[in-house]
Amino acid sequence: MDLAERYRAAVTAVFDPARDDAGLLPEVLARACVAVLPVEGAGITVTQDLRVPLGASDEVALRAERLQTTLGEGPCLEAVLTPLPLTAGLDALHQRWPAFAAEFVGQTPYRSVASLPLIPPRGGRRLGALDLYRTDAEPMDTQLLFELATSVGSPVAAMLAGAPVGEDAAGITMPVWLDTDLVHGRMDVWGAVGVVMVASSLTNPDALALLRAYAYGNGTTLDDVAARLTTGALDVDEVVQGVPLG
Repeated sequence: MDLAERYRAAVTAVFDPARDDAGLLPEVLARACVAVLPVEGAGITVTQDLRVPLGASDEVALRAERLQTTLGEGPCLEAVLTPLPLTAGLDALHQRWPAFAAEFVGQTPYRSVASLPLIPPRGGRRLGALDLYRTDAEPMDTQLLFELATSVGSPVAAMLAGAPVGEDAAGITMPVWLDTDLVHGRMDVWGAVGVVMVASSLTNPDALALLRAYAYGNGTTLDDVAARLTTGALDVDEVVQGVPLG
């Protein structure tokens, strides 16, 4: 049984699309990576203006995913700019993304990352990326990286693209794996950006940068700051202090 067959078997052993909630599919796909591949963590995201988490193999992998969104830098953010898979060992992480590397090493046991583009079977705009985390400080072997892109990245993209669609509370049609708490939580970030823009003279990108800086300075995540700001648990004045008001 080759790698692609072993990966599909790991997924189908625990997930039946006719029986199970398709919203859980990204988490199942991420956990199957850890079960079959030489990695210790995995996460799946869709990539728009802001990375939106779909599922992770465990809480540690989810923390690694959130770090890149909070800091606005990291290998997986760069990987979305190219159709090719990307890998970075510990040295490259420190050289190219020093802020991310410092938090990545401090908050997780991982020491290297590989990111595989998720391109639908019929081509077109990519769905997102599959991020693979390893405790080994060396970058993933290039031959293995490209084998995984074909044997795992392609099946993941196909299974996501083939998932059923449904309507959210607003009547918007979307894949069912987008109608989850993880995704809705990330959407709160745009609500928080709007709150900051109303309270200041900042543009959309600058408001997002300010939220990231506030989260980093307070030792928390962008998602946490957004949730507290949109629910009123955090006063916007505390976030925008020192910024010219609009």
